[in-house]
Amino acid sequence: MDAAYLPWKTTPLETFIATDAVLPLCCWDYYGDPGRFLAWIDALEAEGARLLNPPELLRWNFRKTYLLELAAAGLAVPKTFHLADASRETIAQRMESEGWGTAVLKPVSSQNGHGIQKLDHAERAQWSLESMPGEVLLQEFQADIGALGETTMTFIDGAFSHAVRRVLKAGEWRANPQYGITYERVAVSREVIDAAQAYIDFLPQTPLYARVDGLVRSSGFTLMELELIDPYLYLEFEPGSADVMGRAILRRLR
Repeated sequence: MDAAYLPWKTTPLETFIATDAVLPLCCWDYYGDPGRFLAWIDALEAEGARLLNPPELLRWNFRKTYLLELAAAGLAVPKTFHLADASRETIAQRMESEGWGTAVLKPVSSQNGHGIQKLDHAERAQWSLESMPGEVLLQEFQADIGALGETTMTFIDGAFSHAVRRVLKAGEWRANPQYGITYERVAVSREVIDAAQAYIDFLPQTPLYARVDGLVRSSGFTLMELELIDPYLYLEFEPGSADVMGRAILRRLR
């Protein structure tokens, strides 16, 4: 097969339509223009292009409100609320009603931790919310993330491949590259793999690729994000996994 690495914003749509498949794995800038990215997906689908993962999975994963659906299905995620029209008052009231001294505020759609804030209720007069859209998610802060790090598990064609732990800098709570994390290959137990598999099995169809990110505790696994659009898959940490990924793509094209 021939493969090309092309920018989604500036490459003519016809170029993508003419290919056997389009993988949006490196569209790491769509947070700056989310509407344009969704329109790009819609246009490709309308013209018959083959997107992997499929458009319906990409759209579902685009809005982090999917966390609420997972929670409703009994899967472990941090307690999360969707605030359709957030303000200082509504956020503070929700934190008070939940007894949260600290919470995390997230845009409904974002990448790599862009726009995320940690809010301390005692400092609510100093909250900076001007850059936040009205529609947000408010989430219970996971105080042990700094000590645990974030474990990311790569799945290829629905099957577990490998796990990598993101080690946070001292005093940091964000597990994103721009905040100085380091990486280590880790072995995870069968119980943790099975817990991660449950999030994959929830989906209406098996994704070509997925990354299940979360916290591994003695009490079990808690999902932070389920990445189906543009996850870095850490294939360099698992010899042979790039070949597994290549074969999975070929099977989809038969």
